[in-house]
Amino acid sequence: MVDKHILIAGATGVVGLAALEAFQHAGWTVSTLGRSAHGPGHGPHISADLLDPLSLAGRQQALKPVTHLFYAALKPDADPGVEADQNAAMLENLVAAVRRAGAPLERLIIIQGGKVYGAHLGVYKTPAREDDSRHFPPNLYFRHEDFARSLERDGIRWTALRPDIVIGHSLGSAMNLGNLIGVYGTLCRETRTAMQFPGPAAAYRDALVNVTGAEVLGEAALWAAETGADGAFNITNGDVFRWSHVWPRLAEWFGLEVGEPQPISLDQRLRALAPVWSALAAREGLAEADARRIGPGSFGDFIFHVRTDAIFDVTKARQAGFPGMTRRSDDVLLAHLEQMRHHHLIP
Repeated sequence: MVDKHILIAGATGVVGLAALEAFQHAGWTVSTLGRSAHGPGHGPHISADLLDPLSLAGRQQALKPVTHLFYAALKPDADPGVEADQNAAMLENLVAAVRRAGAPLERLIIIQGGKVYGAHLGVYKTPAREDDSRHFPPNLYFRHEDFARSLERDGIRWTALRPDIVIGHSLGSAMNLGNLIGVYGTLCRETRTAMQFPGPAAAYRDALVNVTGAEVLGEAALWAAETGADGAFNITNGDVFRWSHVWPRLAEWFGLEVGEPQPISLDQRLRALAPVWSALAAREGLAEADARRIGPGSFGDFIFHVRTDAIFDVTKARQAGFPGMTRRSDDVLLAHLEQMRHHHLIP
């Protein structure tokens, strides 16, 4: 019997870290791959640039035992065509290298997200279902999925997990809403202001949203690998909410008043308040003196300004037997803030 060995590409991001923790806890053999010289886990790490096939040359011994590939690497680009081409090449280069090494690859697990439905365009059909029509291309996730489907003829199965707004630990990520809330609330307290929702009233009171805790996503990745779940699956905490439902609890955690929703650019404000955060970090002994490395404001500037429903239908995953989507998102967000405090990211 072949030992189960999973390679996690993009293991330093919020998604990759969630998968790493889940598979290590379950006793899998885990190796990681990324551009950094050192990996986030205790297992073997491959340093490579996936856009350069030559950087994978000579890695056959490290790739040879891989039975499962969890792919969370991402290279954003403002041009959707360039983004699709580069990200497609990255995945295809890695799979080609794994296969050249003679690895007994059984399953590819790819991470997608709201962008596959057109969430980045500001509005999409909701609740989004896995079989909804694609938006007008290009889209990097279409390329990934089409490539995954092409592997079926060689007996390699695939799963696409589609979380929405992952709440979990990472540093330097372009998309970490949980960390951004922690930074914003801390700065509100430091500047003695109410924790006003930084978006329009319609986004605060009217729009239904959902998020995905990193723990849930890690459980979903393990479920897909161990049960052989084929195809695409939406993964969220299992609930939907309006920001007006959870924001008062977040403000209470910081000991702040809520105030009224007031649209601002968090990206601009975090840049302007960089000296305030730096001084706060020095005074409180925080682990990171650059607030934008903890949680860039630009992601919040998009998410907190969405005025229409942005929710996924998770029935398919439930029908397939995934049991993990039973969380309340306000509890997940508060637990994340506690973890930020534990890691000395906020005081």
